[in-house]
Amino acid sequence: MDIVWQLRQQSERADAQESRLARFILANLHANVHVTMESLATQAGVSPDVLRRFATSAGCQDLDDFLHQVRKAGQQQDVEFIDVIRQRQSSLSQQEKRVAEAILSDTAFAASATIEQLAGRAEVSAATITRFARSLGCEDIRDLRMRLARAPQRQPPHAIAPIEAITQALTQQYGQAEAATWQRAAELLRKARSVLLIGASGLQTTLVADVHQRLQNAGLASAWIQDDNLLSMTLSRLQPDDLLLILAPDTVNSHVLSAVHHAHIQKTPVIALCAKTLDLANQADIWLPLPEAQHARRYGILFALDRLESALTVL
Repeated sequence: MDIVWQLRQQSERADAQESRLARFILANLHANVHVTMESLATQAGVSPDVLRRFATSAGCQDLDDFLHQVRKAGQQQDVEFIDVIRQRQSSLSQQEKRVAEAILSDTAFAASATIEQLAGRAEVSAATITRFARSLGCEDIRDLRMRLARAPQRQPPHAIAPIEAITQALTQQYGQAEAATWQRAAELLRKARSVLLIGASGLQTTLVADVHQRLQNAGLASAWIQDDNLLSMTLSRLQPDDLLLILAPDTVNSHVLSAVHHAHIQKTPVIALCAKTLDLANQADIWLPLPEAQHARRYGILFALDRLESALTVL
């Protein structure tokens, strides 16, 4: 039985009380997982007798069968809630995408975290968390946490890749660019008046932070800007003696493509660390390879940093 379809049909009934009850259940389906007959009748503003009559007219055997169907539909909606977050990732703003990544990477944490804790994990403001929750149909952070808590805790696998596979990926990475390419990249970095670093967000933020720190340790004047508005202002002020360094271990979004466009207009050189499969590899002035195997890219980033630092020390 498709109880949701039945409820939609019942919401069009002439009987005012039963129609109101159907609309109430549909509007609060995700909150009905643990509902009882008494609480549902009270919240909907109808009597238990109306609820019983409604269950029969909806095609259920009895009230227990009706409540079971409603709870089941609520649980299914919570499963779909996680899928909705995944499906919407590509259309989210950079800030809201960080929230989605933080939630999907650790749903159990997000289901119990305060708004400040979740904002800290995603490196966004509390207002962004509120906007994200409302965009998904939640009333507030409490409603978001409740729906996450009821959803199955499907964590992505974190199995460590076999050493042989990582070694093979790094060997492939080593052979994709000649030593002269790494040396030329180091020369551009050393000569640059300033280096603007653009990197991935969310799960990859710590990698970008490591790149930024190591650039500074090498004595380079570098800036890592994560705010979209500030990034747009900075890109408009690029000069030919600046340098744009892009770290793209996964995908390239519209902000990265816009940055490359601005850099080309300003005659600012672009160095990109990314897999060969990304279009960014052809758009950059210097392409520095990352492994094509996704599980090895975080090791590839560290390998690339080591090669750059070695080249910088001989200048």
